[in-house]
Amino acid sequence: MITIIGCNKGGAAKTTTAINVAVGLAMRGGDVCLVDADAQRSASRWYAEREDSDLEPRITLIEKRDNISATLRNLDEKYEHVIVDVAGRNSRELITGGTVAHQIIAPHQCSQLDLDTMEELRLQIEAIRDLNSELKVFCYQTMATTNPLLQGNERHEFLEFVTEFETITPLSSVGCYRKVYRDVMSQGKSVLETDNLKAREEVLALLNEVFGC
Repeated sequence: MITIIGCNKGGAAKTTTAINVAVGLAMRGGDVCLVDADAQRSASRWYAEREDSDLEPRITLIEKRDNISATLRNLDEKYEHVIVDVAGRNSRELITGGTVAHQIIAPHQCSQLDLDTMEELRLQIEAIRDLNSELKVFCYQTMATTNPLLQGNERHEFLEFVTEFETITPLSSVGCYRKVYRDVMSQGKSVLETDNLKAREEVLALLNEVFGC
């Protein structure tokens, strides 16, 4: 299965989501390949730290830019899960990858700047589905507030906006703004490999909802 983690706005926790999903699937026995298709190479730097620390479970990482469709098809024949981290913009990697992917997880913050890019994503999805009619697209709220007094209203605003786009399915799972997500990046780890229960529960909820595991 090919899963692209991507949207048209930087700073939405795309790489964070990709590496946690990849490790989570590997921890459940999946054969996982993480594709770094972002010129910033954040996933590759994270992976280098993971290799240096000799951490288990092991995953495979490759880097690929520009037209990634043929590469993803080939990887899909070899791996149970192919997780693709693309740049936070209207990228060639998102478009070409989307033509062969099974699903896209689009992380977005509940901010006007993030949500304003949803219309562009909708248009991209329409064009991609002319070539890949079975493509599923999910919107994943990321970097959400941890303040219980604000969570309900923020979530309501997020869902109110996303539900205007019929081709994009909002996920029930939510990823909050937690320091641990940043800390593990420099260690080559996932939050699933920490003792932060709340962050672990967030990633597990995403895995259960999207991958059924």
